[in-house]
Amino acid sequence: MTQKIVIKIGGTAATQLTPAFFETIKNWQKKHAQIVIVHGGGDHISSLMAQLNEPIQKINGIRFTTQNGINITKMALLGQVQPALIETFRQNAVPAIGLNAGSNQLLTGHVLDQDVYGYVGAIHQVNTQLIHNMWQQNLVPIIAPLAISNDGQWLNVNADHAATAIAKYLKADELYLLTDVSGVKVSGNILQELTPQKALELQTSNIITGGMIPKINSALDAVQRGVHNVHITNTVTHPGTIVTL
Repeated sequence: MTQKIVIKIGGTAATQLTPAFFETIKNWQKKHAQIVIVHGGGDHISSLMAQLNEPIQKINGIRFTTQNGINITKMALLGQVQPALIETFRQNAVPAIGLNAGSNQLLTGHVLDQDVYGYVGAIHQVNTQLIHNMWQQNLVPIIAPLAISNDGQWLNVNADHAATAIAKYLKADELYLLTDVSGVKVSGNILQELTPQKALELQTSNIITGGMIPKINSALDAVQRGVHNVHITNTVTHPGTIVTL
């Protein structure tokens, strides 16, 4: 049976993906695995916002996004991050194609809470057929975390949340949420496995804080909706912390 693997990588990953990363991708492909990449781009967005004098404001770890902020976000993700990633994949002999919400209604979403977050969205529909079409051409889709609402409004989406939504709709076997640490750390040690109950305990006792919270919540959401294994790690060559039921 063909394995479906979704990998979320950070926006700066284009310069940090190692030869071992691409060897793993190629080995998976030899076994007929179907792979999707979802990329972030927070640093690029912040840098471009600063250059264009757009205020940077985060609420609960989510970037407040004005209409001007959406335009800047699209410029950063679709004009800088995604082309750099596609080129990196090409240089490593892995054919890839860049996709976004405007590609045949790939990601449809709705506004989370406009008063609180502005034009930040949650994905409620994924055009999985388009992804399958790319796989049939032996291409790796590289997807930006943006959605379009039913009335045509572009929305900024947290990249972990976007990867989770795509993994759920594809009924993926594996979801890798790549981060800058090799897993979820407790008392200096990496947890090999994390269950919903353990995650709740660690959050309640403030052992898990900051940006790791939305990552773990995304991971829990994915496993509860049928993704077999979710890995929180810094590389696809290491399982990191496996989130499981």
